[in-house]
Amino acid sequence: MSRTPETPARAELHAFLARYQRFLLTTHINPDGDAIGSEVAFARFLRAMGKTVRVLNDSPTPHAFGWLAADVPVEVYTEELAETCFSEADALIVLDTGNKQRIGRLADHLSRHAIAIAIVDHHATHDGFGKVNVIEPSCAAAAVLVYELMHEAGVPIDAMAADALYVGLATDTGHFRYSNTDARALRMAADLVGIGVDVAAVTARVHQTAPAGRLRFFGEALAALEMRHGGQLVVLEVSPEQFAKHGLMGADTEGLVDMPRVIEGVEAVALFSEVEPGKVKVSLRSTGRVGIDGVCSRWGGGGHVHAAGVQMRGSREQAKAKIIPDLERLLSELPPAPVVAGRGARA
Repeated sequence: MSRTPETPARAELHAFLARYQRFLLTTHINPDGDAIGSEVAFARFLRAMGKTVRVLNDSPTPHAFGWLAADVPVEVYTEELAETCFSEADALIVLDTGNKQRIGRLADHLSRHAIAIAIVDHHATHDGFGKVNVIEPSCAAAAVLVYELMHEAGVPIDAMAADALYVGLATDTGHFRYSNTDARALRMAADLVGIGVDVAAVTARVHQTAPAGRLRFFGEALAALEMRHGGQLVVLEVSPEQFAKHGLMGADTEGLVDMPRVIEGVEAVALFSEVEPGKVKVSLRSTGRVGIDGVCSRWGGGGHVHAAGVQMRGSREQAKAKIIPDLERLLSELPPAPVVAGRGARA
């Protein structure tokens, strides 16, 4: 049964979906579980409404999420394919980012085609470049929005859509470990399990399919981590040679930046991944006391208060010279950390 949309923007989106027939979906470069999961679920949403759908991304789908695309092909950018997709579509829906730069090479095609655009996103920093913008930072994941939009439209969530939505929710909440895990997210997870999601099986498909090279890659990066600012800041770097050595791509760094957050006293982590010479992906994480989204938005990126990123041109050293001083300034402004019972104050 359908229900009344929760916001005017959502009502506009439902009208947008009713107005058009042929849709193109995309997401940000180096897509994660929330990006792919939201795309697959939204594609099934549109198909259930009798719409035509194609999914095209700038970057390949990470191996861990490839199984989600078994019934909904997620195509990878070439200029010729993009021209075909844009020419055949009436409308574009951008999921899990509201930043035009973050959709990569697809952004270049927007000025060439008169196509209606809608944004479905949960990041606080965004361009809001759509005709319709459903951007709700209170959502733990973009998958939460897709799930609620499907309920509002009265479209049943089938088994594959449920798996896709669960992957999006679980990965963006760190499997319900991060501070964005709220009652709303847990209620959604419970409903998806009720629909038939096998949590153990889905988790295994996401986290137990990594090639051995990815672990060696992580090991090399973690072995060379640098502690700065009295142990409050961890800096990681990955070179183009390391990606090539282990046969990996940019999305294969997923999860690496989160690992040093377990070190006592760490307040922030910065990962500088140079997938190819002159192109650096910067990923930032906070353990909770420092907001780092502004550091990335200053350079054209964005994200959440405690998890953000930006793509930068130049070398890793140049990227570090821009990012690290801002992080150290923020850390310098922090009050002393509270004393944990049985331990001294965190440095």
